Amino acid sequence: MANHVQVLAPEGQDFLIEIAKHFERVSASQYSSSGMSFTTGLLLGQLSVVLLVIVCFKYLLLEDVRYGRKPRSFSNRGVAIPAPPTKPSLPSTTTILNKTFYDVYDHVPESLDWMSVLLAQAIAQYRDDSKVNNRLIKALAEALNGGVRPDWVGHIRVTELNLGEDFPVLSRARIRSADQPPGSVRAEIDIDFNDQIMLGIETSVLINWPRPRIAALPVSLVLSVVKFQATITMQFNTIDGQQHISISTLPDFDLEFGVQSLLGARTKLEDVPKVTDLITSKLRGFFVDKCVYPNGRDIAMPTFWAKRDIYAKSQSSSSGSNTKQQ
Repeated sequence: MANHVQVLAPEGQDFLIEIAKHFERVSASQYSSSGMSFTTGLLLGQLSVVLLVIVCFKYLLLEDVRYGRKPRSFSNRGVAIPAPPTKPSLPSTTTILNKTFYDVYDHVPESLDWMSVLLAQAIAQYRDDSKVNNRLIKALAEALNGGVRPDWVGHIRVTELNLGEDFPVLSRARIRSADQPPGSVRAEIDIDFNDQIMLGIETSVLINWPRPRIAALPVSLVLSVVKFQATITMQFNTIDGQQHISISTLPDFDLEFGVQSLLGARTKLEDVPKVTDLITSKLRGFFVDKCVYPNGRDIAMPTFWAKRDIYAKSQSSSSGSNTKQQ
């Protein structure tokens, strides 16, 4: 175009230059306006989509908390949801045995070597802890001189305490039918313990006639458990609505004691047979009354809902008192 402009007169050249500049301005303004309209349309389209999604989410999925929650049901979908029972029933013993594939008549007794090792480690730790500051001797002295001591027995002093060096051996664990309640089962475990758990005490037998403490007979005793072989049973029972585990020993047990006695002040009588028989029979009778089946020790099982139940009861009682005050 520059060549064509040069052949024209100066006035024509100026006119053509002005026309060219005018067309350039018009084209630039059209380009900028089209770019701005495209950007504006894109932003408006995105904004409208976002607003539409927000409106649909609010009115279709959310609810107004000021008016409470409306009950919903799945009956229109053909899904039946049974109401949970207030107190679900426990599965029967037969169901538990079937699901655990255990036959109480044909199942081979199991070895408990691993349990014996763990029990030995625990006993070893307790033996070591009891030697610190003679804490076990002090605890036994306090227990023996407590309120259960009769008035004809003087102060008791613990002179010797030895918890032994060997460990009990557990074996032949099996599940067998229990006598009570009907249809229940229990675990039976054989225990074999040969050692000397020794306790030595010194006391005096007080003579309280014709007046209190008129004389005293010094007595020194060394009691030891030499042998214990038995079958221990463990069974779950419900006592006063709470689950307990009952631990007892079957009647065919073997329990041997060793008794060494020394009586008198100036003239001493050593290992009197009558004293030995009396103490042995008393110890065996105490064990039978407390630990031999059907007697035993009932240990309450911990529950995970105790704190929650206590909290619920406290809340219900507090709400009831508030209602009465209103």
